[in-house]
Amino acid sequence: AKTDPEQEKALKEACEGFEAMFTRKMLETMRQTLPGDGLFPKSNATDILESMREQHLADDLAQAPTGIGLKEFLYNQLKDSLPPSE
Repeated sequence: AKTDPEQEKALKEACEGFEAMFTRKMLETMRQTLPGDGLFPKSNATDILESMREQHLADDLAQAPTGIGLKEFLYNQLKDSLPPSE
């Protein structure tokens, strides 16, 4: 049975959004393992800047044709659960 193109598009967008969120959390966790930079003292402003940079990078990676591969994996797993179009 054929599925509704709008539902497929919504699922693809949801998978892309999940990949961006997952990638951002992964980048944030990776950054927390790094030792502090002695050149610039840690401040609330640098935390905000780093968070914004991670969000932008995660969004860019998720919007890339292949990303990290998570959105394609999720889409392929979930597309068969979409209801058929009428």
